[in-house]
Amino acid sequence: MILGNIIGKTTTLDFKFLVKGNAKKFQYVQVPFKDNYVLAQIVEIEKEVDKTIAFCNVLGYRENDKLSHLRYPLEPNIEVLVASEDFIKQTLDLKEDKNSAFIGKLDGYENINIYLDLNKLLTKHVNVLAMSGAGKSFLVGCLCEEIIEKDIPLLIIDPHGEYSSLKYDSEDKERLNKFGLKPKNYKSKIIEYSPNTEDNPECNPLKLNKNNISTSELMHLLPARLSNSQQAMLYSVLKNIDRIDFNQLILELELEENNLKYTLINILKYLEKLNLFSDFPTSLQELIQPGKCSIINLKGVSLELQQVVVYKLMKDLFEDRKKANVPPFFAIIEESHNFLPERNFGESKSSEILRRCAAEGRKFGLGLCVVSQRPSRLDKSVISQATTQMILKVTNPYDIKSIANSVENITSETEKEIKNIPVGTAIITGVVDLPLFVNIRPRKTKHGGEAVDMLQISKQIDVSKEIEDFKDKELLLTIKQKISAEDMKIMGEEVRVNLAPCLYINCKDFNLLFNLNNGELIEDIESGKGKKIFFKLDLSPQQKRIFDVALSLKEFKAADLFARSGVQFSEVYDIINILVNKNYFVKANETYKINPNLNLNFSSFAVYDKPDYYRLNYNKRLNKNFNPEEIKKFLDNFIKIKNSKECWLETYSKD
Repeated sequence: MILGNIIGKTTTLDFKFLVKGNAKKFQYVQVPFKDNYVLAQIVEIEKEVDKTIAFCNVLGYRENDKLSHLRYPLEPNIEVLVASEDFIKQTLDLKEDKNSAFIGKLDGYENINIYLDLNKLLTKHVNVLAMSGAGKSFLVGCLCEEIIEKDIPLLIIDPHGEYSSLKYDSEDKERLNKFGLKPKNYKSKIIEYSPNTEDNPECNPLKLNKNNISTSELMHLLPARLSNSQQAMLYSVLKNIDRIDFNQLILELELEENNLKYTLINILKYLEKLNLFSDFPTSLQELIQPGKCSIINLKGVSLELQQVVVYKLMKDLFEDRKKANVPPFFAIIEESHNFLPERNFGESKSSEILRRCAAEGRKFGLGLCVVSQRPSRLDKSVISQATTQMILKVTNPYDIKSIANSVENITSETEKEIKNIPVGTAIITGVVDLPLFVNIRPRKTKHGGEAVDMLQISKQIDVSKEIEDFKDKELLLTIKQKISAEDMKIMGEEVRVNLAPCLYINCKDFNLLFNLNNGELIEDIESGKGKKIFFKLDLSPQQKRIFDVALSLKEFKAADLFARSGVQFSEVYDIINILVNKNYFVKANETYKINPNLNLNFSSFAVYDKPDYYRLNYNKRLNKNFNPEEIKKFLDNFIKIKNSKECWLETYSKD
């Protein structure tokens, strides 16, 4: 289809043509050249009363399987044609191979998929830059899915706990189907770690190695700024210590007579209390392994401590990668302006090591992706070293100017367009010489970076006229059913909505839900039914010690309990008989067992739904008949409870 004819002056880089058809900004066109065609892109359109002129940038032509550039300008007056999808794909070499990552479709062309070269990503770094809410975490989530699919070891520094959603299927089946994709989760490939397991109970504790900390490194690691006098005092104390031990450091400081010691002691006690540094740290080989994604969840951790974690972790991994102790891996640093600020905004504890990773990481197989909503505050040298740039909507003029100054191949037309990019579209450089506008594909996993919809959870819902006792209630922490009562009604099934009071319990490896109305440990979320397990354990301290030992054994004799409990042998038999009479133990020939009703496999009651705040219509709120503190005290006899909170469970009934 002919769009027009070239007019005026032409160069090897650009030309303009008189529009005769329907031309659109950033549309691709092809122009006859030799025995082939040249690919170009419309970058601006001017309309006057009697004519419309389109301005184009020349991309090049395919010759000897390479994208070649013009050596002499195009002839005036030759025809400009709409570029066919096959010609665009062939010229830009947009094809899939085993090392490529499907990231989306070329804007305006539904049949042209955009693939990123993962080999290039792993060795030459990536930037993802956008304002808050423009979709950068969504885009990074898509990138994570592609990397995990290829079994490349992945490390994610996650300050807000957004990326745990990679463990859950997306519910956006309709959009996925349009892109030829299906919902998927990577639960089996993801391990989460956190230095704060109290706020993040689903995570494994992160322990950093304190055995390789030097004196100067300790000074750098302390999450506070020290005066020169405090630094001098700490140096003098460290001379007397062979290896870093916070307790010994505190004891040495307490011997000092200077009052400056108290600030140092408080800082060291804070670090010791965190239990972050250990003689038995988290294995780096465990963190970085093929086919696994390790998420460092820093939610609820102060910024200064986050910087300490990133510094120590990346330094140890960088050193181990140089020695080939860990495989090549890809690291994603979210909110990177906090860990790698531009120098005139101050230094972060993690700045130096991240700059080093950006400058030298490609030599050792360490890929880096920096993600930021404030490009103007991000280190410019690191931005400029990335080969692949993914830019979403940015409106702040300082951020736009920073991107234009730091990113190669950003034209003046593209710079103007950055603030107009619609959500869901990104400018991607590094695939070809000029930036591509790409509509990002939907995620196969659940997106964890949505903003909380305050209006949705707080608005009043219309009272149902058909059910008189439906009333608007206050905002409640609730586990909702996957199928709503409204959906049930559409399917022809009328139900009443009941709210059951529950205790949501975080254990080390799983979560439990205890029904405080009927005393059952819930097995089925949909019905709210489970098994009655609660009764009052009447145990003295000596009996409790024997009972705890017995729980760890399938079968046991009195001698087994004596050997492990520390209770005198003469008392063991008496305690066993008491526990048999209380029906806590059952005798089987010459051995004993825990009563099967007590020896529960609590992991079989694991629940994966989490409570959140909703404003619900309901028919009935059930009474709370059990004391949560008594429940926790009872369960503490069998499992290690990390955290708990009261909530409600939405259930349905027909009467």
